[in-house]
Amino acid sequence: MAKMKSVIGIEMDAGAIRAVELSKDGDGNVVSAFAKVPIETGVIEEGFVRDTDNFYTILTEMMDKGGFKTQDIVVGVNNENVIMRYASFPKVSDDKLRKMVLLQAQDFIPIPVAEMEIDYVVSGAGKDDDDQAVLNVLLVAARRSMLESLITLFSASKLKVYDIDSSVLAWCRAALKYSEHKTLGVLKLSDDVINFVALDDNEIKMVRSLNVPERIAYTVKNVFCNPESSSDEDYSLIASMLSNELSSSISYYQMQGYAPIETVYFSALMEGENIVAQKLKEMAFVPVEVPMFCSEYETSNFAPAEYTGCISLALEALEG
Repeated sequence: MAKMKSVIGIEMDAGAIRAVELSKDGDGNVVSAFAKVPIETGVIEEGFVRDTDNFYTILTEMMDKGGFKTQDIVVGVNNENVIMRYASFPKVSDDKLRKMVLLQAQDFIPIPVAEMEIDYVVSGAGKDDDDQAVLNVLLVAARRSMLESLITLFSASKLKVYDIDSSVLAWCRAALKYSEHKTLGVLKLSDDVINFVALDDNEIKMVRSLNVPERIAYTVKNVFCNPESSSDEDYSLIASMLSNELSSSISYYQMQGYAPIETVYFSALMEGENIVAQKLKEMAFVPVEVPMFCSEYETSNFAPAEYTGCISLALEALEG
């Protein structure tokens, strides 16, 4: 397959859709187009587009607003229909590993694998309790019906879906590329899912994904979809919930004997991200930062921080 010269990375949730077109320019890449458009409440729920007519209108508005040229896209997904699990398998050759992962995936995935598309990322090697060589693998399972619906929707708009990737992994790739810390965490909040990934020396060491607790689910949905009606108390409640989940995740991680987390990068693509982050900084027992990655793409009219995931998705397609 010929290498692409440009591709659009897209991230979306219940509150907004964002996109960046990245194009090859000599030995590097440049942002040739970008746009963000709010999404009305109810258009996207649980990762599925429920109102297709409205979604097509939003998608058309975004493409026109950004002035995108290419039709090749990579879509990042992060919702309860995407499950990530950390697992270890006996060390085998690359050609045998995929078969082994697919055969044993059901042991780690709580949904019938017949309903899922399974992929994986090798995150390192080690030894098991019997001193046998193992490969540590991050399993990524996505509900097939969600993937098929996204492909159908974007294809109907004359866009070509090159890949559907995990938004969380896209942010992890950015963190590994830009962070100076050896041990770090990535905490990503969507309107229905919390993901925490621990990284040490360029390897994924732990993944924890869980649905937003029911007690606060409405509040989280509201700050994503209706930020103008959100209060300081709402942001405090979300920060408190995240602080508890972060404490639990890091405590479990460090019980495994890993080095302490130096910093945690927090991402929640909503209007109140910085407010939640500031409150979380005051509550958490580890340093928390809103990442300012991809600074080389910054221009007078483009601030890359909000589009980090989109850039990372596009980069993986251009260079991966």
